[in-house]
Amino acid sequence: MSDALATRLAALSPEQRARLRAALPQQGPDTGELTPGQLRLWQVHHQVDGRPVDVVCQAVRLTGAPVDLGLLAERVRGFAAAHEALRTTFETSGDGTVRRVVHQELAPRLSRIRCADEAEAHAVAGRLAAEPFDLAAGPLLRVALAEGPAPGLAWVLVAVHNLVFDAWSFELLLDELARETGAAAPSRPFGAFVRDQASWLRGPDGRAGAAHWAAETADAPAPLPTDRPRGEQTPRTGGRVGFTLPASVAEAVAASAKREAATAYTGWLAVAWAAFAEFGGTEDTLLGTFTTGRNRPGTDTVVGYLLNVLPVRLRDGGTGSHRDRVRAVRTATRAGLKHASYPGELIDAGRRVAGTHPLFDAVFVFDNLGADERRIQGAEVATADLDKGTARFDLTLAVYPGPDGVAGWLEFDTGLYDEATVRRLAERFTALAHTAAQEADQ
Repeated sequence: MSDALATRLAALSPEQRARLRAALPQQGPDTGELTPGQLRLWQVHHQVDGRPVDVVCQAVRLTGAPVDLGLLAERVRGFAAAHEALRTTFETSGDGTVRRVVHQELAPRLSRIRCADEAEAHAVAGRLAAEPFDLAAGPLLRVALAEGPAPGLAWVLVAVHNLVFDAWSFELLLDELARETGAAAPSRPFGAFVRDQASWLRGPDGRAGAAHWAAETADAPAPLPTDRPRGEQTPRTGGRVGFTLPASVAEAVAASAKREAATAYTGWLAVAWAAFAEFGGTEDTLLGTFTTGRNRPGTDTVVGYLLNVLPVRLRDGGTGSHRDRVRAVRTATRAGLKHASYPGELIDAGRRVAGTHPLFDAVFVFDNLGADERRIQGAEVATADLDKGTARFDLTLAVYPGPDGVAGWLEFDTGLYDEATVRRLAERFTALAHTAAQEADQ
């Protein structure tokens, strides 16, 4: 250490030193501890008897050019070998403690098949996800490489347990499949993230995050009404109601948010708020929203479950106009940004929701990770998040922007809601999106 650096370190206040220690990657042995998010997924897996509630199920369609499936198989194997999360299983000790076990080698389950059409490919992916995962034995990554009826059509079908994977990890996998030459980009191991997160939680930023989210969720509104009473547990059987909106509406919602120095996410969350507030009969609305969990340095290359579900508390819609809602959403989300690393599972909130998450009954998802065009071996890439017949929450509203507009769905717990109820809610959401677009054009 240089004299200059030693002098600067000595001049730090105790609080500054604590912040520095929390920011530095922590060394030492990996104890196998689960993150709070992983622990919840473990509990849900057993609560629903291994049904694919928390399983990524994606179909990647490759069109317009022939692809070398052998090369893709090599890339999948290399990706699993490079990222410890995909070589991880989970064991339970005699006292019930669960720990991660990282193996030097644990190959993914990989197969080569032929599919006559997209329906058959999607059915194969659904079967991959539906087959129960053995968390103690692994592997937790399953991939089927499917040839189509013509050389210019193929699919990469992916099913992987969320305990070791999330949406950002899926994008990293696609990046690896699309890599043309050279070595794969270096990455940090998931175990390093676990240690860093634990250290951050013990520091002043972690304590500030706990205080912020406790205040945000104080005196929270009751969960949304259901068609049938909530029980203490649910098998999480689910259904989906899909919807689409034209590019003109998507562009207007994004433009109206931009005029308020906000993102398209903010604009669509404002529309969702209007729909859920009307559905619940109160402006005071508490929604869960997904964050990547990768806002700390070095986490953007980590494969694993870093996804974080955090609350957004929306109370005062002003005049009820879309503009006023956008401004309120912008204020609420910006206030939470500096505390986005705090795990949602640890939030000390007064309300508790029966189900698979202690805090949330309704969640909003805005996924623009795949909005940019990507090619694999010259083939155009299109991804589909497939319906597994399960529901992660009571209600999940997902919005996927694209060049042709917005596609999305409302996923619902069939034990709580009738499809007709959810269809009406989806129709109100799309109607309110049109209203927001018309307001933006005035």
